Order: sequence, then C-alpha cells, then structure tokens
Amino acid sequence: MEHQTNTSPTFRPLVPACREHGIARTTAFKLAGEGLLETFMIGRARYVLVESLKSLPARLKAQVGAELSGRR
Repeated sequence: MEHQTNTSPTFRPLVPACREHGIARTTAFKLAGEGLLETFMIGRARYVLVESLKSLPARLKAQVGAELSGRR
C-alpha cells in the first residue's frame, strides 16, 4: 500500500512567493501590514502562509464588493 504525501510547502519566504504571483515587494509588505496576508517571522526573515496567498484574490474581491455596497 503506497502512502502519498503532500510535499507542497505550507509557508514560503514572503517576497519570492509573492513575486511568483505577480505581487511586487512593496505591495507584499503593504498587504502583510494590512493583515491581508498571513505572515510570520523566523529570525529576520518574513514568511507567508501559502493558503493565505492563494486565497488573496477572493478576499480582495469580497472586500471591494463590501466597500461598494456600503457606499450605496
């Protein structure tokens, strides 16, 4: 019986992970500071939870939709 393991990482260094998703360094730190990306530090290095990065577009879309409906 073969065991399949998920080898995809749960977290990655912030800047390279964001760059792969088309997010510039400054924007990555801004999103992290606003709490839109879930990050943590190990020593001086900042890491992002991959799931937080993957779900960012949907969360941003929901945030914009909520802001637009609040203006009516």
